[in-house]
Amino acid sequence: MSARYLLRFDDLCPTMDWAAWDRIEAMLVARDVKPILAVVPDNRDPRLMVAPARIDFWERVRGWQARGWAIGLHGWQHTYVNQEPGILRLNPFSEFAGLPYEAQYAKLSAGLDRFRREGVRADAWIAPAHSFDRVTVRALLAAGLPVISDGMAFSPFRDAAGAVWVPQQFARMRPMPWGVWTFCYHINGISPQDLADFGRSLDSLAPSMISLPEAVALGQRRRSPADLLVGLLRQGVSTIRRLKQA
Repeated sequence: MSARYLLRFDDLCPTMDWAAWDRIEAMLVARDVKPILAVVPDNRDPRLMVAPARIDFWERVRGWQARGWAIGLHGWQHTYVNQEPGILRLNPFSEFAGLPYEAQYAKLSAGLDRFRREGVRADAWIAPAHSFDRVTVRALLAAGLPVISDGMAFSPFRDAAGAVWVPQQFARMRPMPWGVWTFCYHINGISPQDLADFGRSLDSLAPSMISLPEAVALGQRRRSPADLLVGLLRQGVSTIRRLKQA
């Protein structure tokens, strides 16, 4: 199978960088690309408060979903409560990993309730800082949210518990020879040069972009040894980066 791609955007909330987002949204609409949007249900993270709050935020979210764009539940309040790296071991802090089941389920339920009150459907789970654990997965399945946008693999897969993982491998678009690849961008802090680079890459890869439902439909296989190797390599790169920053 030739390579297929998904775009994911994290940290969408009422106080995000709307100037950058409006330019990105126009590019996506013009090229008919259907991204995954990671929406924070009740943001309390001051790092995501970079612009005046938009009072029409939830109206915008409903409009994105009506357009066929996937909406991901991006945690609950985007606040880190411990130093747990979770399953993926990419970042040593978490809003969920390491907490007991009851606490995690309560946060997930609160986020899903907020979505329901706003008329929004949660299409996938997206953990802040990529940090969640097996308890989170169990709580997600109990809450009726079996799709996870995260993890390292060559293409989507289904785990033994029944959750479908749509892997998220890179932070910037790049052509790949085969597989299914998710590129994740963070809205805040995108520079004009970043936007120009984004537009050029999008022009190149847009014809091979797929939607989240199309990726989920491909996730009926089990994770392979090659997929596990990708995960180990990614963890090693993250460990080296943390050591250099220490």
